[in-house]
Amino acid sequence: MFDVKDTLMSQYANSPAIVGIIDGIADALDPEHTAEEFYSMLWRLSSATSWGLDIWGRIVGVNRNVQMSDPDAITFGFKTDPVSQNFTPFNVAPFSAGSAKFNTYRLPDNLYKELIIIKAASNILYATAPNINKYLQMIFTEKAYYYITGHMTAKYIFEFELTPFQRLIVYTLKLLPEPCGVLISYEEKPIAEVFGFDGTEYETFDYGVFIQ
Repeated sequence: MFDVKDTLMSQYANSPAIVGIIDGIADALDPEHTAEEFYSMLWRLSSATSWGLDIWGRIVGVNRNVQMSDPDAITFGFKTDPVSQNFTPFNVAPFSAGSAKFNTYRLPDNLYKELIIIKAASNILYATAPNINKYLQMIFTEKAYYYITGHMTAKYIFEFELTPFQRLIVYTLKLLPEPCGVLISYEEKPIAEVFGFDGTEYETFDYGVFIQ
């Protein structure tokens, strides 16, 4: 912003009170810092946070409050894998709600930003098989693909178990493309847990189970 002292009439230039008031107003109205904050917190999605992401969500059409259980919630349950189990005994945590049908979870900034990017991409995607598979590579780090199974039928195959957030994307919000007139089905097939033959990346005896 220009130096406001250059606009003062000479008879007021040496008045501490007047100069202080004008300097204070100039600092409050200076758009330089405000413009940078606007660009960083809202306009640039990669650095947007809080209310900036809320505005982006309204633009692409997705809400921060979603029907999903808290993925970090600790609930009562039985001991499973000693490394990954997140259950606790009596008098420590409540029973799990079991379903997100009646639960509302407010997504943190990192997940909400990821959801906004996914929704924006789905809004403009031309739903051909090659484009859909590129889209899946963008969304998932694990192996997932769109497979044409027959005339006007196709299947989404996930070679891993979906996380609660991924289930939100796939089943609740239905952000995976469904080409017009094509009957879509879904299959979760964790290869690391399924018994199979050598060379297929499946598990051996005593390590994997038969797939359903």
